[in-house]
Amino acid sequence: MPLLFLLALFLLADVIVLFTLGAKLGLLLTLLWIVLSAAFGLHLIRRESLLTLQRARERLALGELPSDELLAGATFVLAGVLLMAPGFLSDLLGLVCLLPGSGQLARRWFPRAATTGPSGSGRTQGQGGSEWGAAASTAHRDSAPGDESEARPLEGDFIGRDSSGRDGDSR
Repeated sequence: MPLLFLLALFLLADVIVLFTLGAKLGLLLTLLWIVLSAAFGLHLIRRESLLTLQRARERLALGELPSDELLAGATFVLAGVLLMAPGFLSDLLGLVCLLPGSGQLARRWFPRAATTGPSGSGRTQGQGGSEWGAAASTAHRDSAPGDESEARPLEGDFIGRDSSGRDGDSR
């Protein structure tokens, strides 16, 4: 509820500043500013979302959690959304999100999102965000290269195909 109240206050202040500065700058210059900042915000969202996705895939391919990349990408997308919103305060806040230190500030505000897995500090989470996945990845990492105990399937009943192509019970 307090977050919604703060958002409403911010939007009200943004409209007031827009009309006040718009009256002093003139209609044409104000509209030009709004259109240019919206175009820049849209360009930023399109470019950064694709780059963030590419960096996250690279980190996943290396077996690491892409939390830093996702947080930085979210900061850039937030900046783009704020730039697309008509208003001078939202544009100013969007430009602040583009500053190099803003990612560090976001990590401080959202420390749980910034945990980086086995090499980072804090609780390690593995596959699916569960601690079981973290334990499984630790066990897999600690096993010897020649140890094939991890490669064997779990014992149990299942239905599979035999070599002749017929369905049957593979017990």
